[in-house]
Amino acid sequence: MAGSLKPVETPKSAGPGKRTGWDLARSVVLVVALVGFLAPMVSAAVLGFTVPGNCGPTLDNLTVVFSSDRAFEALGTTFMLAALATAVTLVLVLPTLLVLKLHGSARLTSWAETLSLLPLVVPSVALVSGAGLFFRAVLPGFLVSPLSLVPFYVVLCVPLAYRALEAQMRTSNLHVLWAASSSLGSGNLGTFVRVVMPTMRTSLLSASLMCIALILSEFAVASLLLHFTFPVFTVQAGGSSPRGAAALSFITMLLTWLLLSLISGLSQRQKRTSS
Repeated sequence: MAGSLKPVETPKSAGPGKRTGWDLARSVVLVVALVGFLAPMVSAAVLGFTVPGNCGPTLDNLTVVFSSDRAFEALGTTFMLAALATAVTLVLVLPTLLVLKLHGSARLTSWAETLSLLPLVVPSVALVSGAGLFFRAVLPGFLVSPLSLVPFYVVLCVPLAYRALEAQMRTSNLHVLWAASSSLGSGNLGTFVRVVMPTMRTSLLSASLMCIALILSEFAVASLLLHFTFPVFTVQAGGSSPRGAAALSFITMLLTWLLLSLISGLSQRQKRTSS
């Protein structure tokens, strides 16, 4: 019996040459990605914060751009639309996901996930053309107001908010929390405010930041509906001050990058807290 036993073969690890090849490939991909990400930002910064004949960086180009009377008007309109669209998106998506999580079937949840992806595949031109025909027939004066951009921005923000909120709901035991809160005598509204909202705090902030980042850089819908937002102002400023428009583009990209970095930090913090 003892002679029939065979030694257990240990799996062979990858050789040094193979590991070096994979490390080199990962390094090349990382370098290419960094160059593709940083090159536009560096180019915009160099063009936007320099003036021919002057040494060193300068803010003269930004001063010229913001000397326009409509610069702060466009900035205020964009922040107002971002706040309204983000609030409406969260009010729509969070209760919908909660109902699907607690009472929805798997098939209904699958349909909801599919529908949430439609704004990513429908072009902005088609969205504005179709919705524009509807609003012109039902509310002709609505498209004149900048607030008409809110429904369009909500549609564009739904995929981002849905994914951010659904990811945390998948990892949170909402069934148990909801049942425990109800057994202690709390109503649906009280459970939603005292249990669900604190549990979803990190994902709510992440969804809000992604929606704001999207709206700060959205140009197509606002331009097609002839509204004056900050991205539209940036494009128009490029006609008279290309260097100033480059500086604005750099600031917008930097702000978007900071928001995304904040989202990443919040996600890492949530993972450490849950573990």
